[in-house]
Amino acid sequence: MNNNQLPMTNSARSVGSLVIGNWLLVVRCFRGTGSPACVRVTRRGFTLIEILMALSILLLGVVGVYAIFAVGLVNHKRAVDNTTAAVMAGSIFDDIAANYDIYYFDHNRNGRPDLSEDVNANGVDDWFEPDSTGRFRYPIPRRRGYRYEIRYERGIDVPQELFVTVRIFWEAQGVERAESFHRTVFIKNLEAIDG
Repeated sequence: MNNNQLPMTNSARSVGSLVIGNWLLVVRCFRGTGSPACVRVTRRGFTLIEILMALSILLLGVVGVYAIFAVGLVNHKRAVDNTTAAVMAGSIFDDIAANYDIYYFDHNRNGRPDLSEDVNANGVDDWFEPDSTGRFRYPIPRRRGYRYEIRYERGIDVPQELFVTVRIFWEAQGVERAESFHRTVFIKNLEAIDG
């Protein structure tokens, strides 16, 4: 025994030989001897159960994200429809203020513009009906997929005052939706126009 070496007990010898034996096995496997011990040591990977568990966890995450995405799309469509209806209503209010005497007059005082009434009784307001060439008769605000009704109430105290309600309709997910908008419009010579 050298002065540099410590005395080995039986348990230390077995551990030392185990380490040396494993090291020799690794060296033999690295050289590619193909011994059965080599195959057993170098086999690495995942079992089928581990793969199935990982895929099921991934699937749960993807389904959750997809559900959130679908709800987001529905809410986005609803917001776009409501915004479109609000912009359209604002356009209609402005057009009423500018062109009341041309397209929006109410001579018969029934609370609706005369040109919007269904005179031919086909279930479609006349200004939404195209003529024989396929063009609309009146240049009023319109958008594909949306239709609207206009109702008037006259002011009692101010003769130029007209309370206008625009109800806009559209179809979303197979159901007809509607939104109402209200504004007071002042028309010069309202009494003279509606005579």
